Amino acid sequence: MNPRTTPRALALGVLLHVDRGKYASPTLDAALLRGNLDSRASGLATDLVYGTLRRLRWLDWSLAPLLHNSARLPLPVRWALRAGGFEKLFTDRPPHASVNAWVDIAGDKYPRLRGLVNAVLRRLELRPASDAIRLGIPDFLYGEWLELFADHSWIEAINEPAPLWLTLYSGGEELLQTQGVEFERGPVAGSVRVHGTAVRKIKAYRQGLAQPQNPSSLLAAQLLDARKGERVLDLAGGAALKAAWLASRGAEVISVDVSPERQRAGKRNLERLGLPVRFFTHDLTRPLGETAKKVLLDAPCLGTGTLRGHPELRMRLEPAKLRSAAKLQEQMLETAALATESGGLLVYSVCSLTRAEGAGQISSFLDRHPEFTLEPLELPVPVLKREPGVYVKPVDGLDGFYYARLRKK
Repeated sequence: MNPRTTPRALALGVLLHVDRGKYASPTLDAALLRGNLDSRASGLATDLVYGTLRRLRWLDWSLAPLLHNSARLPLPVRWALRAGGFEKLFTDRPPHASVNAWVDIAGDKYPRLRGLVNAVLRRLELRPASDAIRLGIPDFLYGEWLELFADHSWIEAINEPAPLWLTLYSGGEELLQTQGVEFERGPVAGSVRVHGTAVRKIKAYRQGLAQPQNPSSLLAAQLLDARKGERVLDLAGGAALKAAWLASRGAEVISVDVSPERQRAGKRNLERLGLPVRFFTHDLTRPLGETAKKVLLDAPCLGTGTLRGHPELRMRLEPAKLRSAAKLQEQMLETAALATESGGLLVYSVCSLTRAEGAGQISSFLDRHPEFTLEPLELPVPVLKREPGVYVKPVDGLDGFYYARLRKK
């Protein structure tokens, strides 16, 4: 199945890569760049990839009675049934045309299974299911959300399409206006939501005046309140999105991460933006040997606050991974505490909505470190829960985040 043939075949190719462990967003972007699809066909492929992954639990639950042993089916056929089921059951496209298209795609490579694909998709209906299955959330995570948060209305919102958010640098907004790009300002200063335009077509992005970034991620950097000339440590900096904002404020930023590959991506991005950041490769479970008055630790996490934009994570979430992530965060916080100078500020953030990675993590940290005190936070985004620290409510296209700002005595 040539991924350039049709948007459905392209979507199927992307889903197969995701099944093998790839991330949906960069895989889809690369496939669309290689393909020769118009904007309408690209939109269909995007809708199929993200929609199928968001609704995967409910689709598999509904397909199960129609398949005696789905594990014995070739992987492309299993994903064709899932994506075909999503298109039939969750979009307004004509069901018969959608079914026929997916029968042709699966049948091109597996002609003996055309009849099975046709019969299953024509009979497929949504089965009544628990809320966790219906919303596509692992049971352990859905149970934690019900226990941790009093407000559950936002959970439905994580199945909405993710908007395109840009962080703008000096001159970026003017260039958007000159190009005629439709946008609106976001809740966080410097952030805008763009409508109807792919990021690759935006001149401000190509000219280094804009960066794709969710406002919740940008806000984590802003909480550090870095000033011109201040030395800042950006720990677990990855691709240096937050470091870029800090450097644009005139701070002297050192971005630290264990992965040279992620840092290479960060260096390329900083070259595009024209911003100076020093990179240091280091395992943050060990003492750093660098100190600063301002330290940001945006720690690796399960990413449960980003399921809207990264729905493939739903397939990979397990309680054991939560325990492992929390242990790693605890070790990194110890490194961050040592790296924070007396009187300095440590901002801890994760794009996750669990107790172990958020309030529980910081409660334990404060018990171990009486030299740190928690500072209150007043945020420009909707808050889901406080004490200690703050959880951001993932509505209106925002990612769910947890922040804590800690002052060292």
